[in-house]
Amino acid sequence: MRQIESEHIKIAYLEARFDVANKVIDDFIFEAGLKGKSALRLRLLCEEVLRLAKSIIGFEICDFWLEGNSRVVRIHFETVNHLDEAKQQELISVSSSGSNSEEEGFFGILRSMFTMQGLHEERWSLKDYQDEIRQRRENDKYAQEAWEDLERSLVANLADDIEVGITKKKITMVVTKDFSEALSTVGSRVPEITTQYTFVDSSKIGSEEIFDKADELIADLELSKKNAIHMKLLFEETVGMLKQLTCDYHAAIWFEKYRTECAIMVTGKTEMDVDKKVGLLDMATQKGNTLAKGFMGKIGDVIENGLLGYNNVMKLQQQYGGGYVNYGTMGMYNGIEGMADSGIMWSLYEYKESLGDAIQDNEEARNAWDELEKSIVASLAKDVIVGVKGNRLDMTLVYELE
Repeated sequence: MRQIESEHIKIAYLEARFDVANKVIDDFIFEAGLKGKSALRLRLLCEEVLRLAKSIIGFEICDFWLEGNSRVVRIHFETVNHLDEAKQQELISVSSSGSNSEEEGFFGILRSMFTMQGLHEERWSLKDYQDEIRQRRENDKYAQEAWEDLERSLVANLADDIEVGITKKKITMVVTKDFSEALSTVGSRVPEITTQYTFVDSSKIGSEEIFDKADELIADLELSKKNAIHMKLLFEETVGMLKQLTCDYHAAIWFEKYRTECAIMVTGKTEMDVDKKVGLLDMATQKGNTLAKGFMGKIGDVIENGLLGYNNVMKLQQQYGGGYVNYGTMGMYNGIEGMADSGIMWSLYEYKESLGDAIQDNEEARNAWDELEKSIVASLAKDVIVGVKGNRLDMTLVYELE
């Protein structure tokens, strides 16, 4: 999928340069081929990001640009960090004194990343913040207030992730939006029902309690008997895949219901030190030429190799008969050489599309397609979207209600 990068522009006074920013946005939308609601959502998100950024840094000069394609877009914002050491220490002191306690919500947290950072490099992401609040909100009323504040934020609702990076020299913000068709509802609208969370880790993933809890959560969705069975099957396949992962992880799993769709959401962090990465890399190298072991096994490979980096996902392949199918490359819809730091994004939809194009004159691809048609997940799920960046994994299984 062709990557587009817009013109880089400098903005010092937003109101005076908004027409220029809008032209950059419109040109990018045209070049990327975004249309309809996707184009409208990107315009709105860009405007909100610019307003948010300018409200934080005032009249400092900032660079603004977009990059991506019709499936994933990143909005970039970058400015010089002019805070000297004394000013940083002053702000840290003010922050630690509690006088900034009213800015505990989403906007306050985001603002603090621009003004209260320490002397070392700092990184903040919306996904990590959501994870933190998600784990605390069951027993912490302040965490519940922070979550409600998050739900009210237009930027937080429109964006799939927001990453802020701080160094002594510069401040960067990257806002990611995924325009996958399966996510046009999931993640872009408020669910009719969001269940509680079940938390799992690699040492307890085989416990029967997980399946008992899932039955309770699926019952909360108020689905028909057939849809409930399908969601349970998808959950069981997801847990089966997680059980096969060789990395250590902690994850939250929950369900969302929309008018015509349901989703299983998985998000978590892995504990990956250098020794574990070396061991996992050795295993990944050894199993690169193995016989096909099922569709969910491929998703597990994408996650484990994604933890190691972009190049390892691109090398993913499995043997069918006398040849190989590069399923990592086929399912990838984000990232090109030189952009590995943007993480790994893989999709069942993209894998099907690429495999479908290859089956005409490729026997191995036809065998892989046969395997796909036998998969419970591939037959039930509208899409399976996997994201891996650093030591973080996210997976969304979207199911269309019958």
